[in-house]
Amino acid sequence: MAPQRVLVGIVVGAQGVRGRVRIKSFTGDPMAVAGYGALRDEAGKRSFALRALGLSRGAMLAEIAGVADRNAAEALKGTRLYADRAAL
Repeated sequence: MAPQRVLVGIVVGAQGVRGRVRIKSFTGDPMAVAGYGALRDEAGKRSFALRALGLSRGAMLAEIAGVADRNAAEALKGTRLYADRAAL
């Protein structure tokens, strides 16, 4: 049986030129998204390790391991981020 997952955020855009992303958080504390361990995309095929940087314009700023430039960050726009229910 596949682990149950919960939608905790969505990448809404890039921030700057160093690959940082803006994430709309669906958690009570917007910064908590980075505390659930590696997150997965909707299909469960890609994994994302986040490092929270702060808040800006209602979104959490984060670095994602392996995303080093603005083009890579923009390519993630619209990606839904899921955490395993057990991590909550």
